[in-house]
Amino acid sequence: MPNLLKSSYYFPLQVTIDDREPVALEEEFRKLGNMIIHRQRLAVGDYLFDGGFLVERKTIPDFCLSVKDGRLFKQAGKLIRSRVPACIILEGKTRDFKNTDFSPQALQGILLSMSLAFRLPVLRTKNIRETVEVMLQSFKQLTGNGLGEQRFYPRPISAKKRKDPFLAQKIHILEGFPGIGTDKAERLLMKFGNLQAVLTACEKELLTVPGIGEKTVNRLIEILRK
Repeated sequence: MPNLLKSSYYFPLQVTIDDREPVALEEEFRKLGNMIIHRQRLAVGDYLFDGGFLVERKTIPDFCLSVKDGRLFKQAGKLIRSRVPACIILEGKTRDFKNTDFSPQALQGILLSMSLAFRLPVLRTKNIRETVEVMLQSFKQLTGNGLGEQRFYPRPISAKKRKDPFLAQKIHILEGFPGIGTDKAERLLMKFGNLQAVLTACEKELLTVPGIGEKTVNRLIEILRK
């Protein structure tokens, strides 16, 4: 895993996506901002983060089909030989297994084989959005020291802006809302220019701020309206 210098967390995260993966996942990445994303045919895995973390993503139907045709174990072998930290993400809801030809016991055995024999973590997600979140969280765990969060959402307040004598008070006010910490408060102020503009912005405008999700926006609007 490449070492991350302290200054490097201002650089965009480079995400390479296999060109056979759905466009919807790429769109989820682009919502987050500070990333360089490009598509190409990957020899191993479906997602490559900074050349130092590989993810093989499978929906439940594809996972079961890849077991039948033998692809799964070949792909697992390539992942462990890549000398790059890797994992498999299994995307879908538990009820999706009912539409396959595999019994719960057989599937459990396959998952155990991936985790124990191949030493590949198998992570479960319910949908595309959660898959992106889990991939990024896994990468942040590998980077260590919290640098991953800065690389996804770099601190945007410039030295000039920090001379604002009321900046600390503005940030403190925004931090009082659920889900908004110092970094998100700074991003909101940089986006809208002042506190009044932040508090009067509509839901659509708020969602354009990197790292601000629907849950945070809904809570903010709910509190302001009540």
